[in-house]
Amino acid sequence: MRAELRRIADDAARRAGFRVCAIEVLRGDGLLELVAFTGAPHAASVPGDSHSHIHDVRQVLNQGGRYGEFVFLAEEEMDAHLREAIASYGYIPPALDLPDPDRWRPLDMLVAPLTDASGRTRALLHLDEPLSGHRPRPEQLLDISAHLELVLQAVLATVDRDELTRRARLDETARAMVRAASERLGGEELLAQVHPELVAGFRARSVAVLLFEAPAEPSETRATAARLPVLLRPAVEAATRRAWQSRTVIIAEPGRVWGDDALEQEHLQDLTDHLLAHDARELLLVPVGAGHEPTGVLVVVRDGQEDRWTEGESQAALGVGHDLGRALLSTRAHEREQQLIDQLQRLDEYRQQLIATVSHELKNPLGVIVGHVEMLEAVPGLPTAAATSLHALGRGTSRLTLLVDNLLLLGRISDLDSPVVGLPVDLGSVLTQVIEDESLRAERQGVTLQTSVRDDASRVTGEPEELRQVIANLVSNAVKYSRAGGTVNLCLEEQGDEVVFTCADNGLGISEQDQEHLFTEFFRSTNPEALQRPGTGLGLAIVSRIVSRHGGRTEVETQLGHGTTFRVALPRARPHRDDAHH
Repeated sequence: MRAELRRIADDAARRAGFRVCAIEVLRGDGLLELVAFTGAPHAASVPGDSHSHIHDVRQVLNQGGRYGEFVFLAEEEMDAHLREAIASYGYIPPALDLPDPDRWRPLDMLVAPLTDASGRTRALLHLDEPLSGHRPRPEQLLDISAHLELVLQAVLATVDRDELTRRARLDETARAMVRAASERLGGEELLAQVHPELVAGFRARSVAVLLFEAPAEPSETRATAARLPVLLRPAVEAATRRAWQSRTVIIAEPGRVWGDDALEQEHLQDLTDHLLAHDARELLLVPVGAGHEPTGVLVVVRDGQEDRWTEGESQAALGVGHDLGRALLSTRAHEREQQLIDQLQRLDEYRQQLIATVSHELKNPLGVIVGHVEMLEAVPGLPTAAATSLHALGRGTSRLTLLVDNLLLLGRISDLDSPVVGLPVDLGSVLTQVIEDESLRAERQGVTLQTSVRDDASRVTGEPEELRQVIANLVSNAVKYSRAGGTVNLCLEEQGDEVVFTCADNGLGISEQDQEHLFTEFFRSTNPEALQRPGTGLGLAIVSRIVSRHGGRTEVETQLGHGTTFRVALPRARPHRDDAHH
């Protein structure tokens, strides 16, 4: 942009008949940055080194006479304060040794403000030192404005195009932050991935992300220019928090800090020394965060000699800081989620190992107890009291044995790496066997078992013993939690590609609160009436695991006091070739 504006300044000076032409761009902090200067080789000011406040120029624009696009204010029409301000404004030409009262004076101002469609001042074009040595007359000023109309439009278009280019570059950087966040990387991985985008987007020599909660070195890659000295970090953090609240970017240059007066007063020399030590001209502090407070700062070091920071880039940079903050926040949430998952997995593995170990250790002693109980029960003439105790001991041992068997089964089916043996299983035959086993207990409780097997072919593929356990657990629970006079309806039918087993009772039912934990290991109902019936809290957990292992699903419909219906749907076995021919 600067090279193009210098060519435009040369052309403007030539067309207007002036030796000097300067173009300034207005920055967001109200300062004017000199970006093009032509026609005065002995001038002390060069582009990029001169900064003045728009306030002084506004006084000239308000007090001067308007001639087309230009405003002219003579030196003698300025008050003392304005003359003092203009005298320190930048380039002041030498006084002309002419007796003519219309001669050009050193503090004369001829300036054209360039505004965009919204009326916002974007740049200023100055003309100084007319070749004639005299102040232009009003009609000449109008001619100058007319001759430079296209030139002024070219300046404004160049400034607008440059800002759009810078914004587009940083917008692409912001999109890179969003893409990185969607990949669910770790914090360091994310910063490493977006580093090239940050360097390119900011046209930076060095980029670092300093996270306030990190006590170690900032997450800085490849370069050291963006690594701030440790003594500066508390002040930089405080300045960043102020910038977050005011939605601004802090810019540090040798000898000046823009955007934070406190940082300039306390650490201007430290920042200047840091920049000069790395042969850099510009350091940017962009707040990084996604909530009410910033979580860090993006430190950008640039050469900045020919391509200075603009207001448009500041607004785009704030967007990059917010996107990077959201990406880091998402990354942290993902990392915490992964840590929690890992902890839960380790805890679950430990629990399974503990259950398996305890179950195996209990298996042999229980076998010994059962064997000796049976031997003692066979002793002739056993006293009644001893026989009663042995019967109680046998019942307790049977319950413990059932618990151990269930624990061992649960541990085996919980192993995700344990394959399912694909054997053909006729669920109709399995159901018949289970009914035979449960019929005596049902009869004792006054519960009626009604069966309906609607199709002859009710075959599935899986492990026979596991599938028998599913049906047995459901039927056993239905009988257990039914009242005297109740009925348990058992239905086996094919529905499309599935074999569906339904076990419905009109017993105690299950509350909504208990339904949330129904398939959780060791869960027992909170219903006092249900708690009076013995159980381990493992039956439905085993049902759910086995059905899932076999690619099926388990459904439940229940209402407290009105009974429960369980449905188990399993994939139907594919017909054997021999069956398909018949």
